[in-house]
Amino acid sequence: LDLPPGTGDVALDVHTMLPSCKEIIVSTPHPTAAFVAARAGSMAIKTDHEVVGVIENMAYYESAKTGEREYVFGKGGGDKLAEELNVPLLGRIPLKQPDWDKDQFAPSVYDENHPIGEIY
Repeated sequence: LDLPPGTGDVALDVHTMLPSCKEIIVSTPHPTAAFVAARAGSMAIKTDHEVVGVIENMAYYESAKTGEREYVFGKGGGDKLAEELNVPLLGRIPLKQPDWDKDQFAPSVYDENHPIGEIY
């Protein structure tokens, strides 16, 4: 389930109704987002859910021309979050413009040989 960030009523209800689940915590590298995600991870642990790891979404923007990475939301939030929850950082997903053939409408996430597809 893709839950809203934080520890609101929806997340709390789901944790109560679905005992013994495994979770992956997703956050951007921004410190505020990582802080909110840490609260969600702590709630998961307190409700006996296993936190499998952390994914850092929109970790960086990579220039198509130069290959240079720009850390739009900062750097290190996923690492710090994983450390705080004592789980591994499973991966970093870059921020990119959609990359698909307009005639096929096949986003790169579905192509195993595409750099984004390899991450997934």
